Formats: sequence, C-alpha cells, structure tokens
Amino acid sequence: MNGQESDAGTKWLNAARELEPLVRSLRDGFDRDRQLPVALVEAIADAKLFSLWLPKALGGPELPPIPFLRVIEELSRQDGSVGWCTVIPAGYGRLAGALSQDVATTIFGSGRAILVGTLNPTGKAVAVPGGYRVTGRWGYGSFIAHSQWVLGNCVIHDQSGPRIGPDGAPELRLCLFPRADAEVIDNWHVGGLRATGSSDYQVTDLFVREDWTVTLGAFSPPPTQPGMLYRVPMPSTFVSCIATVALGIGRAAIEALVEIAADKTPMGSRSVLREKTLAQVDLARAEALLRSGRAFLFDELGACWDDALAGREITLQRRALVRLAAWQATQCAIQAVDLMYACGGGASLFQGNRLERCFRDVHAAGQHIAVATHSNLEPIGRVLFGLDPGTARF
Repeated sequence: MNGQESDAGTKWLNAARELEPLVRSLRDGFDRDRQLPVALVEAIADAKLFSLWLPKALGGPELPPIPFLRVIEELSRQDGSVGWCTVIPAGYGRLAGALSQDVATTIFGSGRAILVGTLNPTGKAVAVPGGYRVTGRWGYGSFIAHSQWVLGNCVIHDQSGPRIGPDGAPELRLCLFPRADAEVIDNWHVGGLRATGSSDYQVTDLFVREDWTVTLGAFSPPPTQPGMLYRVPMPSTFVSCIATVALGIGRAAIEALVEIAADKTPMGSRSVLREKTLAQVDLARAEALLRSGRAFLFDELGACWDDALAGREITLQRRALVRLAAWQATQCAIQAVDLMYACGGGASLFQGNRLERCFRDVHAAGQHIAVATHSNLEPIGRVLFGLDPGTARF
C-alpha cells in the first residue's frame, strides 16, 4: 500500500472513530427500535462513510480494500449493527463502477446514497423491450428503512422460461430501483444484529430499464470504470466485508471483558476477575484467536489486491484462500466472543451489557451465507484439490 493510500485510510478511519461518542449515547435504543436512529445515519452520511467505494469519477475516494475494512472493523467494534449497516451500502457502492455514468450519477451522485438489498436470486426478471418486468420477494434487506435505492437479484426469464447461460446455470441480473417502489415487510424480529432492520421486501411486475440492471456472471459484474477496485472479484470483497464485521465485534467483546474484570469480584473470591488465572488464560486465547484470524484475512485479501495492481489474473486458488480466510476470521471472532462471554459470568446475561450484545451479534453474523461453514468449506476444498468450486458464487 503506497503512502497516499495509507493517508486516505487514516483519514477515513479517524472519521469512523469520531462517531463513537454518538454511538455510545444512542446504543441503548438500538434493540428496542430494531433500527439505527436517524441522527446516527445522518452522522455516518455526513462523514461520507457510505461512499468509500464510489469511483473517483463520481467524486468518491475509491478506497482500497484493506483501508476500507479497517473502517468497517472500527464501526463494528463500536456496535455490530452500526458496522453492518455501513458495510452494506458502502460495499454496494462498488456497483457504481459497473453502471453507466448517467445511472451511477443518478443513484450515487449525492455522495449520501444508501443502496441495499440481497444477492440471493429469489426474483424473476422477464425480458421485455427496453428492460425487464421484475417480480420477487427478497429476504435480509438490511438497513432498508433508511435506503433510497434497492437491488434485487433475479433469474432472467424469456417466453420459454429461465434463460440458461453458457455455463449451464441460469442467467442472473441485479435490478436496481427506488426503495419507494418496493413493499417492505416488517419481519425482522431476531436475536442478533437486531438494529440492522433486515426486513424482507418485494415488488410485483415492476418495469426496470435495461441500463438500471447489472449482469452477474460468476457474481462479478463487468466494470465500466478503470479503477483497480473493480478488478477484484466481488465475492472476494463481499465475504471479507462480512468477516470484518465479526472481527470488530470480537474486539468489542475483549474490551468489554477487560472493563468488567477490573471491578468484578466472582462469588466466593477475594480478588477481582482480572487476577484469576483462568480469566488471564481466556483473555490471552481470545486475543490470539482474533489477531490470527484478522491477519489471515488481511494477508490474503492484500495478496488479491496486489495481483490486481500488478495486472495478474486473480486465480481460483487466490479466491479460495480469501474465502477460507474470511470463514476462519469469523470463526476466530465467534470463539473469542464466546470465551469472553463465559468469562464474564452472570454479568454477561443482562440486556444492555456489551458482552450480551456481542454474543448475539457475532453469532448472527456467523450465520450469513458469505461466511457460514456449510456454504463455504466444500467449494473451498474442491478448489484446493484442483477441482472447480461447483458454484458460480465464487
């Protein structure tokens, strides 16, 4: 990473850190409202953290992946839902580099745009002159209540049925449309990441112009911008984003346990928790877990970025290692949080306790398909054996 990139990363990381007092003052209401408060959303937008991956042609910083993830890690340390609700629209900002200049300007030109949605292709896009008639219901519309724009991933249909691509899989199309055109179903009643407001949403027979759609061959849209960021496969950055939220939550749990252990005297003991051997061992284990998972992820994604800068092909092997590192980083974060939660004893149980929220949030993040065990280890192992991954989502 060159000096200019380092300076830019520091600027945005400091902007994220400056939000902590506001996050702390509002955090008690997150679970109750199941949303982030407007004041915090506006503060994140004012800090321009939703636009970190916008192309320079649109006035964005087009931040490299590692400095971007450091910002997300910091926000996730402050609160898991804050990190999650920032990384979704900020991550989708890279789609501006796959749209025409006119459409990208319409959506992202303000620098405050919030585009959300899911990549799960549960929609149907019927090809018609000039575009598509879109019908579908999508789950996990994180942050949708605060968004202006929504995307829905669809299987393209012709009159004869689903359109099959050269690889034998159904052709997919990301369709972008105003949030006002979608019906939001308020069904986000969950344990972890409660303040992300990740409700379902749906449209019926909505016309979407061709230029407001993005083809998703191999889940990586062809770029319309020259920046290096848009040469990195979208699945590689996507899984890294989700894993980094878990890493930030893991750091928060360690900080919370250290704070509790300074004053908590376990029942039947004459000394505070931090003087207990088992607490010291658990803290050391958690620190090692979190740092090792983070190092693996940042190292592999950094190598992927180096390949892009050098104009080298980003191979399946490289992609597999990034995905493996994202999975491992998430597992390390979960294990670190579990250690801290158990070490906190009865204090960890109470709502409002930071460890209680970290425990719920990190396990919720670990369920995401981008980092879940059942959806990752088999295709990764296939590639490491020299086979194809067996899925287009790679």
